[in-house]
Amino acid sequence: MLRRPAPPPTGWARVAQSSAVFAFEVVLISLILLRFHLAPLKAGLAALCAGLLAACVALLCAVIAFQVIWRKGERGFGRAFSAFLLAILLLGPAAIAASLALSVPDIVDVSTDPDDPPPLAHATRTRAADANSTTYAAGLAAYQREALPQIQSILLDVPPDDIRKIALRLMRDRRWQIVGDLRFGEMAARIRLPDSIREEGDSADSDAAGGVPAGSAGPQRRFSDRIEAIASSTLLGTTDDIALRIRGEGGKTRIDMRSAARYGSYDFGANAKHVQSFMAELRDRALTPDQASQ
Repeated sequence: MLRRPAPPPTGWARVAQSSAVFAFEVVLISLILLRFHLAPLKAGLAALCAGLLAACVALLCAVIAFQVIWRKGERGFGRAFSAFLLAILLLGPAAIAASLALSVPDIVDVSTDPDDPPPLAHATRTRAADANSTTYAAGLAAYQREALPQIQSILLDVPPDDIRKIALRLMRDRRWQIVGDLRFGEMAARIRLPDSIREEGDSADSDAAGGVPAGSAGPQRRFSDRIEAIASSTLLGTTDDIALRIRGEGGKTRIDMRSAARYGSYDFGANAKHVQSFMAELRDRALTPDQASQ
């Protein structure tokens, strides 16, 4: 008895598998380029988007292959199924990230003091021409207060120098790169500058380094200690610039923080998380006697 020839494998399964493998390779290479800063951010993101688009093609071809196999009995289920799983593996995290981007406020420059944000002096000097501006955008203060009411300054009954030491340790624990440690408060106290000079000097420094926009009527400023750092994400290697301001106020120490993304108009809530989590841990450590005394 003659055997019936086996049905041919469907071409959709082959296309799905090839597209899925190509998508995986492109996504992997783009993540490596982004993480280790081997390519410009925009080029790396473009490659990542191309890889995700190829994954969408693979997913669509796999679904079509399933229908052809079911209706015509053609072979290729294994190829189609492996392509389907690989496409889901690539697109799943991207879908989660997209939903997260839609669920958090689109604020990439977050400050505990929107009326007088700590200046980003280092970022002002080093950011590329196509990066985000370090000048705090007009109108952002009201939007942030409404969208992120939990982002607030903290006032502690702990000496400023102790706060500074705790903040530096905390930044190192988080593997942030410290790029500035300016002790204006101690310097001003030693030389006993008149209040008028203190206010004028700190105001000019703040406006020149991306603080309150020029011409705005901000509160009187005093000399303060400032720490600046750079935080990089683990996966994509995206960079955020951070400034921490520490100054005496009414016998206590007021701490303000600012975190701003270098690129893009969406940060998936990263900068708000930087500020909220850092300030909460800083408060906890400062109120722990053994931490504050070290």
